[in-house]
Amino acid sequence: MSVHKTKTGNYFCKYRITDETGRRKEKRDYFGKGLEGEKLAIERDEELKQTGAISEYKTDPKNHVTIIFSDLAEQYLASKANDLPETSIKNMLYKFKGRILPELGHLAYNQITHHRLDLYVKKRLKTPVVKRMGKDGQKIVPVKHPDGSMKMTSKTTVHRELSDIIAILNWAVSRKYIPQNHAAGYRKPKRDDQIIRPPSPGEVKKIIKHGEAHLKRALLINYYTGLRPGNAELYNLQWYDIDWDNLTLLVRSAKKGGPVKRSVAIHPALLKQLKIWKKEDENNTHPYIIYWKDKPVKRISSSFNTAKRKAGITRRLRPYDFRHAAITQMIIKGDLKAASEIAGHSNIEMTIKQYEHITSEIKRQTVEVIEEIDI
Repeated sequence: MSVHKTKTGNYFCKYRITDETGRRKEKRDYFGKGLEGEKLAIERDEELKQTGAISEYKTDPKNHVTIIFSDLAEQYLASKANDLPETSIKNMLYKFKGRILPELGHLAYNQITHHRLDLYVKKRLKTPVVKRMGKDGQKIVPVKHPDGSMKMTSKTTVHRELSDIIAILNWAVSRKYIPQNHAAGYRKPKRDDQIIRPPSPGEVKKIIKHGEAHLKRALLINYYTGLRPGNAELYNLQWYDIDWDNLTLLVRSAKKGGPVKRSVAIHPALLKQLKIWKKEDENNTHPYIIYWKDKPVKRISSSFNTAKRKAGITRRLRPYDFRHAAITQMIIKGDLKAASEIAGHSNIEMTIKQYEHITSEIKRQTVEVIEEIDI
Protein backbone atom coordinates (compact mmCIF):
# COMPACT_ATOMS: atom_id res chain seq x y z
CA MET A 1 0.00 0.00 0.00
CA SER A 2 1.19 3.52 -0.78
CA VAL A 3 -0.05 6.92 -1.90
CA HIS A 4 0.93 8.36 -5.27
CA LYS A 5 0.05 11.20 -7.61
CA THR A 6 -0.51 11.04 -11.37
CA LYS A 7 1.07 13.50 -13.82
CA THR A 8 -2.25 15.34 -13.94
CA GLY A 9 -2.30 15.79 -10.16
CA ASN A 10 -4.76 13.09 -9.10
CA TYR A 11 -3.95 11.24 -5.88
CA PHE A 12 -4.44 7.51 -5.60
CA CYS A 13 -3.78 4.68 -3.20
CA LYS A 14 -2.04 1.64 -4.77
CA TYR A 15 -2.13 -1.86 -3.30
CA ARG A 16 -2.42 -5.55 -4.24
CA ILE A 17 -5.35 -7.87 -3.72
CA THR A 18 -6.00 -11.56 -4.38
CA ASP A 19 -8.73 -12.20 -6.98
CA GLU A 20 -11.16 -15.14 -7.23
CA THR A 21 -8.56 -17.29 -8.98
CA GLY A 22 -6.01 -16.75 -6.23
CA ARG A 23 -3.83 -14.52 -8.41
CA ARG A 24 -2.27 -11.32 -7.08
CA LYS A 25 -3.26 -8.14 -8.91
CA GLU A 26 -2.74 -4.43 -8.50
CA LYS A 27 -5.63 -2.17 -7.50
CA ARG A 28 -5.84 1.62 -7.39
CA ASP A 29 -8.33 3.87 -5.58
CA TYR A 30 -8.44 7.45 -6.91
CA PHE A 31 -9.42 10.44 -4.75
CA GLY A 32 -9.03 13.56 -6.91
CA LYS A 33 -6.66 16.52 -6.91
CA GLY A 34 -5.47 18.98 -4.29
CA LEU A 35 -4.91 18.72 -0.58
CA GLU A 36 -8.32 17.17 0.00
CA GLY A 37 -7.60 14.40 -2.51
CA GLU A 38 -4.22 13.82 -0.89
CA LYS A 39 -5.84 13.66 2.55
CA LEU A 40 -8.42 11.11 1.43
CA ALA A 41 -5.76 8.96 -0.24
CA ILE A 42 -3.63 8.95 2.90
CA GLU A 43 -6.65 8.10 5.05
CA ARG A 44 -7.46 5.18 2.74
CA ASP A 45 -3.85 4.02 2.93
CA GLU A 46 -3.95 4.10 6.75
CA GLU A 47 -7.28 2.28 6.76
CA LEU A 48 -5.87 -0.54 4.63
CA LYS A 49 -2.80 -0.83 6.84
CA GLN A 50 -4.89 -1.03 10.01
CA THR A 51 -7.21 -3.76 8.69
CA GLY A 52 -4.26 -5.98 7.78
CA ALA A 53 -6.46 -7.67 5.21
CA ILE A 54 -4.33 -6.48 2.33
CA SER A 55 -0.59 -6.90 2.07
CA GLU A 56 1.59 -3.88 1.49
CA TYR A 57 2.53 -2.93 -2.06
CA LYS A 58 6.30 -2.67 -2.25
CA THR A 59 7.36 0.37 -4.20
CA ASP A 60 10.20 2.81 -4.60
CA PRO A 61 10.06 5.13 -1.55
CA LYS A 62 11.13 8.05 -3.77
CA ASN A 63 7.71 7.92 -5.43
CA HIS A 64 5.80 7.87 -2.17
CA VAL A 65 3.71 11.01 -1.65
CA THR A 66 3.80 13.04 1.54
CA ILE A 67 2.15 16.36 2.32
CA ILE A 68 4.48 19.32 1.83
CA PHE A 69 4.21 22.66 3.58
CA SER A 70 3.51 24.73 0.45
CA ASP A 71 0.32 22.70 -0.17
CA LEU A 72 -0.83 23.36 3.39
CA ALA A 73 -0.09 27.09 3.04
CA GLU A 74 -2.06 27.30 -0.19
CA GLN A 75 -5.12 25.62 1.32
CA TYR A 76 -4.82 27.69 4.49
CA LEU A 77 -4.98 30.93 2.51
CA ALA A 78 -7.93 29.63 0.51
CA SER A 79 -9.79 28.79 3.73
CA LYS A 80 -9.23 32.33 5.07
CA ALA A 81 -10.40 34.11 1.91
CA ASN A 82 -13.89 34.75 3.30
CA ASP A 83 -12.75 35.63 6.83
CA LEU A 84 -10.09 38.26 6.15
CA PRO A 85 -10.01 41.49 4.10
CA GLU A 86 -8.59 41.22 0.59
CA THR A 87 -5.61 43.38 1.58
CA SER A 88 -4.76 41.02 4.46
CA ILE A 89 -4.86 38.02 2.12
CA LYS A 90 -2.60 39.83 -0.37
CA ASN A 91 -0.14 40.74 2.39
CA MET A 92 -0.06 37.15 3.63
CA LEU A 93 0.42 35.85 0.09
CA TYR A 94 3.30 38.29 -0.45
CA LYS A 95 4.88 37.20 2.83
CA PHE A 96 4.49 33.49 2.07
CA LYS A 97 5.81 33.64 -1.50
CA GLY A 98 8.62 36.08 -0.80
CA ARG A 99 9.93 34.86 2.54
CA ILE A 100 8.47 31.70 4.05
CA LEU A 101 7.88 29.29 1.17
CA PRO A 102 11.32 29.71 -0.46
CA GLU A 103 12.80 28.41 2.81
CA LEU A 104 10.18 25.89 3.99
CA GLY A 105 7.72 25.31 1.16
CA HIS A 106 9.46 22.22 -0.25
CA LEU A 107 9.63 20.44 3.11
CA ALA A 108 7.28 17.73 4.27
CA TYR A 109 5.14 18.80 7.23
CA ASN A 110 7.06 16.49 9.60
CA GLN A 111 10.36 18.06 8.59
CA ILE A 112 9.36 21.42 10.07
CA THR A 113 10.74 20.80 13.52
CA HIS A 114 12.19 23.00 16.26
CA HIS A 115 15.67 22.50 14.83
CA ARG A 116 14.54 23.50 11.33
CA LEU A 117 12.87 26.63 12.68
CA ASP A 118 16.08 27.49 14.56
CA LEU A 119 17.88 27.51 11.21
CA TYR A 120 15.08 29.61 9.68
CA VAL A 121 15.31 32.21 12.46
CA LYS A 122 19.10 32.39 12.23
CA LYS A 123 18.99 33.03 8.48
CA ARG A 124 16.11 35.52 8.57
CA LEU A 125 17.74 37.68 11.25
CA LYS A 126 20.78 38.01 8.96
CA THR A 127 18.65 38.98 5.95
CA PRO A 128 18.68 42.69 4.89
CA VAL A 129 15.34 44.45 4.49
CA VAL A 130 14.58 45.40 0.89
CA LYS A 131 11.86 47.34 -0.91
CA ARG A 132 10.58 47.07 -4.44
CA MET A 133 10.88 50.08 -6.72
CA GLY A 134 9.84 50.90 -10.26
CA LYS A 135 6.57 50.73 -12.10
CA ASP A 136 6.22 46.95 -11.81
CA GLY A 137 8.19 46.55 -8.60
CA GLN A 138 10.96 44.69 -10.41
CA LYS A 139 13.80 46.74 -8.96
CA ILE A 140 14.82 45.61 -5.45
CA VAL A 141 16.60 48.18 -3.29
CA PRO A 142 18.06 47.57 0.20
CA VAL A 143 16.65 49.68 3.03
CA LYS A 144 19.18 51.63 5.07
CA HIS A 145 19.17 53.39 8.43
CA PRO A 146 19.74 57.18 8.57
CA ASP A 147 23.44 56.50 9.34
CA GLY A 148 23.79 54.54 6.10
CA SER A 149 23.95 51.06 7.65
CA MET A 150 21.87 48.20 6.28
CA LYS A 151 18.54 47.57 7.96
CA MET A 152 18.24 43.91 8.94
CA THR A 153 15.08 41.87 9.44
CA SER A 154 13.71 42.53 12.93
CA LYS A 155 12.84 39.95 15.56
CA THR A 156 9.25 41.20 15.43
CA THR A 157 9.04 40.39 11.72
CA VAL A 158 10.45 36.89 12.29
CA HIS A 159 8.10 36.44 15.25
CA ARG A 160 5.12 37.17 12.98
CA GLU A 161 6.36 34.81 10.29
CA LEU A 162 6.78 32.00 12.81
CA SER A 163 3.27 32.67 14.11
CA ASP A 164 1.95 32.19 10.56
CA ILE A 165 3.96 28.99 10.07
CA ILE A 166 2.71 27.47 13.32
CA ALA A 167 -0.85 28.65 12.62
CA ILE A 168 -0.82 26.82 9.26
CA LEU A 169 0.38 23.59 10.87
CA ASN A 170 -2.16 23.86 13.71
CA TRP A 171 -4.91 24.49 11.15
CA ALA A 172 -3.79 21.43 9.16
CA VAL A 173 -4.00 19.30 12.30
CA SER A 174 -7.50 20.61 13.07
CA ARG A 175 -8.58 19.73 9.52
CA LYS A 176 -6.94 16.31 9.89
CA TYR A 177 -4.67 16.89 6.91
CA ILE A 178 -1.69 15.95 9.09
CA PRO A 179 -1.56 13.90 12.31
CA GLN A 180 0.50 16.36 14.34
CA ASN A 181 2.39 19.66 14.34
CA HIS A 182 6.07 18.93 14.96
CA ALA A 183 6.73 22.65 15.51
CA ALA A 184 4.22 22.93 18.37
CA GLY A 185 5.61 24.67 21.44
CA TYR A 186 8.44 26.36 19.53
CA ARG A 187 9.78 29.36 21.43
CA LYS A 188 9.75 32.34 19.10
CA PRO A 189 12.31 35.17 19.47
CA LYS A 190 11.17 38.02 21.69
CA ARG A 191 9.66 40.87 19.70
CA ASP A 192 11.64 44.09 19.41
CA ASP A 193 8.75 46.38 18.48
CA GLN A 194 9.52 50.04 18.20
CA ILE A 195 6.95 52.05 20.12
CA ILE A 196 5.99 54.96 17.88
CA ARG A 197 4.67 57.98 19.74
CA PRO A 198 1.36 59.08 18.19
CA PRO A 199 1.42 62.44 16.36
CA SER A 200 0.90 65.52 18.50
CA PRO A 201 -1.81 68.04 17.53
CA GLY A 202 0.98 70.26 16.19
CA GLU A 203 2.35 67.50 13.97
CA VAL A 204 -1.16 66.69 12.75
CA LYS A 205 -1.67 70.33 11.70
CA LYS A 206 1.66 70.48 9.88
CA ILE A 207 1.10 67.29 7.88
CA ILE A 208 -2.47 68.25 6.97
CA LYS A 209 -1.29 71.73 5.91
CA HIS A 210 1.10 70.21 3.37
CA GLY A 211 -1.19 67.39 2.25
CA GLU A 212 -3.36 67.05 -0.84
CA ALA A 213 -7.16 67.25 -0.52
CA HIS A 214 -7.75 63.50 -0.25
CA LEU A 215 -5.00 63.15 2.37
CA LYS A 216 -6.45 65.98 4.45
CA ARG A 217 -9.83 64.27 4.52
CA ALA A 218 -8.35 60.88 5.37
CA LEU A 219 -6.16 62.16 8.21
CA LEU A 220 -8.79 64.41 9.77
CA ILE A 221 -11.40 61.63 9.81
CA ASN A 222 -8.78 59.19 11.11
CA TYR A 223 -7.68 61.60 13.85
CA TYR A 224 -11.21 62.33 15.09
CA THR A 225 -12.66 58.81 14.81
CA GLY A 226 -9.81 56.32 15.20
CA LEU A 227 -10.90 54.32 12.14
CA ARG A 228 -8.49 51.81 10.66
CA PRO A 229 -6.80 53.41 7.62
CA GLY A 230 -7.49 50.98 4.79
CA ASN A 231 -10.03 49.87 2.21
CA ALA A 232 -12.24 48.13 4.77
CA GLU A 233 -12.98 51.14 6.98
CA LEU A 234 -11.58 54.62 6.35
CA TYR A 235 -11.29 54.60 2.54
CA ASN A 236 -14.66 52.93 2.14
CA LEU A 237 -16.63 55.69 3.85
CA GLN A 238 -19.54 57.05 1.79
CA TRP A 239 -21.85 60.00 2.31
CA TYR A 240 -24.86 57.85 3.14
CA ASP A 241 -22.91 56.38 6.08
CA ILE A 242 -23.45 59.67 7.93
CA ASP A 243 -26.50 60.01 10.17
CA TRP A 244 -26.91 63.79 10.15
CA ASP A 245 -29.73 63.69 12.71
CA ASN A 246 -27.89 61.66 15.35
CA LEU A 247 -24.45 62.91 14.28
CA THR A 248 -22.94 59.44 13.96
CA LEU A 249 -20.88 57.60 11.38
CA LEU A 250 -21.69 54.02 10.36
CA VAL A 251 -18.47 52.03 10.01
CA ARG A 252 -18.28 48.65 8.31
CA SER A 253 -15.55 47.13 10.44
CA ALA A 254 -12.45 45.42 9.11
CA LYS A 255 -12.43 41.67 9.68
CA LYS A 256 -10.35 41.75 12.87
CA GLY A 257 -12.56 39.71 15.17
CA GLY A 258 -14.58 42.69 16.39
CA PRO A 259 -18.16 43.77 15.52
CA VAL A 260 -19.25 43.61 11.87
CA LYS A 261 -20.32 47.25 12.01
CA ARG A 262 -20.26 50.00 14.58
CA SER A 263 -21.50 53.53 15.10
CA VAL A 264 -19.00 56.29 15.89
CA ALA A 265 -20.03 59.70 17.22
CA ILE A 266 -18.90 62.64 15.06
CA HIS A 267 -16.62 65.16 16.79
CA PRO A 268 -17.87 68.79 16.47
CA ALA A 269 -14.69 69.84 14.63
CA LEU A 270 -15.08 66.94 12.18
CA LEU A 271 -18.77 67.74 11.67
CA LYS A 272 -17.82 71.25 10.57
CA GLN A 273 -15.39 69.83 7.98
CA LEU A 274 -17.87 67.21 6.77
CA LYS A 275 -20.44 69.91 6.02
CA ILE A 276 -17.86 71.83 3.99
CA TRP A 277 -16.81 68.70 2.06
CA LYS A 278 -20.43 67.73 1.45
CA LYS A 279 -21.06 71.07 -0.22
CA GLU A 280 -17.88 70.68 -2.30
CA ASP A 281 -19.02 67.22 -3.47
CA GLU A 282 -22.62 68.03 -4.35
CA ASN A 283 -21.95 67.60 -8.09
CA ASN A 284 -19.97 64.35 -7.74
CA THR A 285 -21.33 61.21 -9.40
CA HIS A 286 -19.81 58.88 -6.78
CA PRO A 287 -20.64 58.54 -3.05
CA TYR A 288 -17.11 58.34 -1.59
CA ILE A 289 -15.95 60.88 0.98
CA ILE A 290 -12.24 60.20 0.36
CA TYR A 291 -11.34 59.99 -3.32
CA TRP A 292 -8.67 60.80 -5.88
CA LYS A 293 -9.61 61.78 -9.44
CA ASP A 294 -13.21 60.65 -8.80
CA LYS A 295 -12.11 57.17 -7.72
CA PRO A 296 -12.00 55.72 -4.20
CA VAL A 297 -8.58 55.90 -2.57
CA LYS A 298 -6.76 52.59 -2.04
CA ARG A 299 -3.70 53.88 -0.17
CA ILE A 300 -2.28 57.17 1.11
CA SER A 301 1.28 56.16 2.01
CA SER A 302 2.93 58.06 -0.85
CA SER A 303 1.04 61.33 -0.34
CA PHE A 304 1.48 60.98 3.43
CA ASN A 305 5.26 60.61 3.17
CA THR A 306 5.43 63.62 0.85
CA ALA A 307 3.39 65.80 3.22
CA LYS A 308 5.41 64.60 6.21
CA ARG A 309 8.66 65.51 4.47
CA LYS A 310 7.36 68.97 3.50
CA ALA A 311 6.23 69.47 7.09
CA GLY A 312 9.81 68.90 8.26
CA ILE A 313 8.94 65.88 10.39
CA THR A 314 11.79 63.38 10.30
CA ARG A 315 10.79 60.87 12.99
CA ARG A 316 9.01 57.65 12.07
CA LEU A 317 5.29 58.22 11.68
CA ARG A 318 2.60 56.31 9.78
CA PRO A 319 -1.04 56.98 8.85
CA TYR A 320 -1.99 54.23 11.32
CA ASP A 321 -0.51 56.35 14.12
CA PHE A 322 -3.34 58.86 13.64
CA ARG A 323 -5.69 56.08 14.74
CA HIS A 324 -3.45 55.47 17.75
CA ALA A 325 -3.55 59.21 18.55
CA ALA A 326 -7.34 59.19 18.62
CA ILE A 327 -7.71 56.02 20.70
CA THR A 328 -4.94 57.07 23.10
CA GLN A 329 -6.73 60.35 23.85
CA MET A 330 -10.07 58.56 24.23
CA ILE A 331 -8.56 56.16 26.78
CA ILE A 332 -6.73 58.81 28.81
CA LYS A 333 -9.42 61.49 28.75
CA GLY A 334 -12.53 59.39 28.25
CA ASP A 335 -13.78 55.90 29.02
CA LEU A 336 -11.89 52.66 28.33
CA LYS A 337 -14.99 50.63 27.40
CA ALA A 338 -16.30 53.31 25.04
CA ALA A 339 -12.85 53.72 23.48
CA SER A 340 -12.64 49.96 22.91
CA GLU A 341 -16.03 49.92 21.17
CA ILE A 342 -15.17 52.94 18.99
CA ALA A 343 -11.87 51.30 18.04
CA GLY A 344 -13.73 48.18 16.89
CA HIS A 345 -11.86 45.83 19.22
CA SER A 346 -13.46 42.49 20.07
CA ASN A 347 -13.04 43.12 23.81
CA ILE A 348 -11.50 45.50 26.35
CA GLU A 349 -8.60 43.11 26.94
CA MET A 350 -7.45 43.66 23.36
CA THR A 351 -7.51 47.44 23.87
CA ILE A 352 -5.51 47.16 27.09
CA LYS A 353 -2.96 44.89 25.42
CA GLN A 354 -2.45 47.14 22.39
CA TYR A 355 -2.29 50.34 24.43
CA GLU A 356 -0.46 49.09 27.51
CA HIS A 357 2.22 51.75 26.95
CA ILE A 358 -0.21 54.44 28.19
CA THR A 359 -1.40 52.59 31.29
CA SER A 360 1.13 54.49 33.46
CA GLU A 361 -0.51 57.78 32.51
CA ILE A 362 -3.97 56.34 33.25
CA LYS A 363 -2.76 55.07 36.64
CA ARG A 364 -1.27 58.47 37.47
CA GLN A 365 -4.52 60.25 36.61
CA THR A 366 -6.51 57.67 38.56
CA VAL A 367 -4.43 58.28 41.69
CA GLU A 368 -4.78 62.06 41.30
CA VAL A 369 -8.59 61.86 41.69
CA ILE A 370 -8.10 61.03 45.40
CA GLU A 371 -9.11 64.04 47.41
CA GLU A 372 -6.21 65.78 49.12
CA ILE A 373 -6.31 66.19 52.91
CA ASP A 374 -4.65 68.84 55.02
CA ILE A 375 -2.22 67.52 57.63
